[in-house]
Amino acid sequence: MRARFCLACGARLGTVAEAGHRRRRCPRCGWTHYANPVPTNAAVVIERGRLLLGRRAGPPYAGLWDLPGGFLETNELPEPSLRRELREEIGAGVRRAILIGFASDTYGPAGVTVLAAIYRVHLSTRRLRPADDVSELRWFSLDKIPYRKIAFPAVRRVLRRYLAGTLK
Repeated sequence: MRARFCLACGARLGTVAEAGHRRRRCPRCGWTHYANPVPTNAAVVIERGRLLLGRRAGPPYAGLWDLPGGFLETNELPEPSLRRELREEIGAGVRRAILIGFASDTYGPAGVTVLAAIYRVHLSTRRLRPADDVSELRWFSLDKIPYRKIAFPAVRRVLRRYLAGTLK
């Protein structure tokens, strides 16, 4: 996705080089579109040697696996957003969440850049149900995680590093 028009005055944006970055800037009023990443969150849920993944119900990457999580809403902080997303997507509360790292990715092939806060999560219940934009939930043995069928490359990398013990 690429901004084409100024949000301040509606003029067509041009491209400028600034501090080593290419940015979209309005030639009329000077407004700059910085294309900053959109904040998201994701949960690594491991119980009894198995990882919980959800199948994406819609685009992008419908049908592929993903960690439960989602986008932060306006004025929402990362951990409360994670708790809301897990209630919405898997019907579970969070007993404990520990930040383990960040992942930067693109939301779909031509999507916006996202920055995901990834948490190791302990759920408050074992009764789960897929809902919202998750069509199926499945537990995978840690030695049989379908990495090539996980939607986002950065999530795959963080997950591999975490499970290998190189990301705490």
